[in-house]
Amino acid sequence: MSTKIIKSLLKRTLFKAKKGKKAGFTILELLVAIVISTFVILALIDMITDLLQSERREYGRSETQREMQMAMDFIVNDLREAAYVYTNEQINNARTIGGVGITSLRANLPFNTKYEPILVFWKPEQINDTSLNSLNCDNFGSANADPVNPKRQECDQLKIRRRAYSLVVYLQVRNSDDNPDNSNRWKGISRIMRYQLYKYPQNKPDSNLTKSDGYTDPTENSVSFASWPFDSSGVKISSGNINTSSTAVLVDFLDYPDRTSPGADPRDNLTVAPSQCPTETNSDGTPIYKAIPPQNNPNGFTNPSFMACVRSASNLSGDVSNQDIVLFLRGNPTGKGGIKVAPLLAIKTQAVARGVIDKKPAQ
Repeated sequence: MSTKIIKSLLKRTLFKAKKGKKAGFTILELLVAIVISTFVILALIDMITDLLQSERREYGRSETQREMQMAMDFIVNDLREAAYVYTNEQINNARTIGGVGITSLRANLPFNTKYEPILVFWKPEQINDTSLNSLNCDNFGSANADPVNPKRQECDQLKIRRRAYSLVVYLQVRNSDDNPDNSNRWKGISRIMRYQLYKYPQNKPDSNLTKSDGYTDPTENSVSFASWPFDSSGVKISSGNINTSSTAVLVDFLDYPDRTSPGADPRDNLTVAPSQCPTETNSDGTPIYKAIPPQNNPNGFTNPSFMACVRSASNLSGDVSNQDIVLFLRGNPTGKGGIKVAPLLAIKTQAVARGVIDKKPAQ
């Protein structure tokens, strides 16, 4: 009897022990779960990375396009103040003034072939008021003297006009291994730089009316806008070498200036070419608008991302018109934030300068 009781107690104890035992995973089950979780997490990370990269690309596109539009607006506002805009022939070819041959405008600008001048023009610039008001014209002699000191005449005219002509140059620069700024390369493919030559250093005339190095007034000493920096007899009028320290970057992340081969993206085929200039012609059949840079540009700026179609002043047969310019600008955000994408669509606009072509006095 006692033996049966003991066996019954042992069975109950073992049953309770088994019933109270907690369930768990084997090592194999844990390893399988870890592997599956790893694949799921990696897939999620890959998806999130793609989303972030896509968002970064779109942000780069929209930001670059916004910068291109801002740069275009700046250039257009600048051109609206222009009194004289140079054509491609004047910039890149030898000129003839009054039967006298003179060198191209480019040959007289302080930029090598890595800097491509796209727009070159003269504009009247407001003189710094503080510097102007401090000028005392009597320091240059009497206005009634015979002859009058040229400095006195210049000072009196400056006080009245309160403006002086300055030369503005917009250039495109490639970001390449042989770029002159290779020691300080930037991230974009190419960029636009702006240079301005003031009549007086920093546009602030001193007490001696000292001119900026290399400045020649296009309205004095028989010099004209078309002949600058030469006078009507072909003599170069200059006051030293032009200083380029005032050259500044306007906008970065322009597209290639020599895009010739199409890519996988259809936008790669939307190149800017001289053939996109207006097709109007003069009475002799020559085109009114000519591209800068031209199609046969010797420095490789073909199918450019920055192009100007400048209205020519020649062969207009007495037609009186404000000089106007059609501009094209195309960005490429490649390099912005480490992204590499296709170029953007080109922006096109037209600017009308204040200068009038073939203006004649009223009869």
